[in-house]
Amino acid sequence: MRKRSVVFELTDGEIRAFWFSVHPIMKHRHSSSPVKFDRIPIPTGVIEQGNVRKETTLIDILSIYRAQYPGPIQKVSLAIPLHQGFIRSYTLPWISKRDRKSAISLLIDEEISIARSDLLFDYLVLSEEKHKDLQILLGATRRSLLERYVSMFAGAGFKVSGVDFALSILGQSLGFEPNEDVLYLQAETASFQIALFRGTVPESVRSLNERPEEWGNEIRHFLLYYRTQHPDLNLKRLVWKGDAVAEVIAQGLLTLNHVSAIEQASLTGVPDSWQKGLSETKGWSEVTVGYGRRISTHRPELNLWKQPNKAQIVLSRYQWMALFIVALFMFGNLSWLTLYQRSLPLRQEVQQLALQGAKIEAQVKHQKELEVAWNTVKINTDKIGDGLGQIQATQALQGADPKINQVLYKQGSLSLVGSAMDANGVESLIRTLRNMGWEQPALSSYKLTALNNVEFSLSAKRGRVGLDPDSTLGEEG
Repeated sequence: MRKRSVVFELTDGEIRAFWFSVHPIMKHRHSSSPVKFDRIPIPTGVIEQGNVRKETTLIDILSIYRAQYPGPIQKVSLAIPLHQGFIRSYTLPWISKRDRKSAISLLIDEEISIARSDLLFDYLVLSEEKHKDLQILLGATRRSLLERYVSMFAGAGFKVSGVDFALSILGQSLGFEPNEDVLYLQAETASFQIALFRGTVPESVRSLNERPEEWGNEIRHFLLYYRTQHPDLNLKRLVWKGDAVAEVIAQGLLTLNHVSAIEQASLTGVPDSWQKGLSETKGWSEVTVGYGRRISTHRPELNLWKQPNKAQIVLSRYQWMALFIVALFMFGNLSWLTLYQRSLPLRQEVQQLALQGAKIEAQVKHQKELEVAWNTVKINTDKIGDGLGQIQATQALQGADPKINQVLYKQGSLSLVGSAMDANGVESLIRTLRNMGWEQPALSSYKLTALNNVEFSLSAKRGRVGLDPDSTLGEEG
């Protein structure tokens, strides 16, 4: 379902609302969706000359109305009275876009008496001729006043994004010509307002007192004063809106030749698709429908709420960016934690494989050492056998001394355990081993028994084993 937009006009006696849809694709084409116009009455004293006196009452009225239209709203705009506001057109020397903001800021300081801290303004370029002149429409109002309006509508569920003066909209919606001077009379509940339009821009606006019998004289004095100030005034047309009092005053001005033609306010250029919903709204819907037309066709518009709205958009973007960064950070942490938990079994498996690899590496190293030893033993099998045979031969002789009880050979090292009659026998055995080619023969242990016999153990390393046993024994003898 397409979202709808709404325009509100704020008056002292009622709030007027116009609901419409904006075409999603064509910028300068009206949507064919149905439109609706509502009048919301408000009690006397809630709003007086544009000032809200009873905020709570107004919020309650708007909240009840919002409940009738649930769901999201595409855009909410507000047309406010010109009380405590300022609007005027200026023709300036042509200024480049880069320098316009600073130049218009100087113009505001000269023309508008509202303090900068309490000022909201916007300008609209009406026409420009490069390097010659620039015509702008400048509007301004008090920030404190506008913030109250917007906050009250927000409190009822309407987030306002655009604000303009009602009289600023009327010039276009009533079809005033650019070079035409028009006197506009508007009779509202307990108020009467006159505005002098020069083209589509209200040049001078005045609210009259509460005595209707004096309104005609006040209007004539107003016109006389303005003509003396502006001799180029060419006033021929009068447009009135409201009750019979406004029509009577208009007829009186026509009779006195202050104007040459009078007519009741009537919308121009209303799309055919909107006519059905506006058939009985003449005299009340001119502002809201004109505002809606301007929004639906995406025409340039004066927006007094542009500065706060931009600030809110920028703040919202920063908040979304911060939220996105936080979400991205949290997602990254969760992803890392998930991957870390998934990697724990792999890490444990890697550690186990590392231990197994270390064990295998140690086994391979030991195997290589054994292989080297085996190859060495295999190469010198005959020589080692001869050497061991010689040791065994010494024991075969009758009465051999010393007596060897145990012979152990392992990885090139020889260990002998035996006994001898005395120490000389041990020394003789060490010389015999040296002569056989065993290197570094040494006494590992030595024990003297009660019978003065010697128990000993010797060790030696494989050397040039393989000498003639006979020569060895003969040398020994």
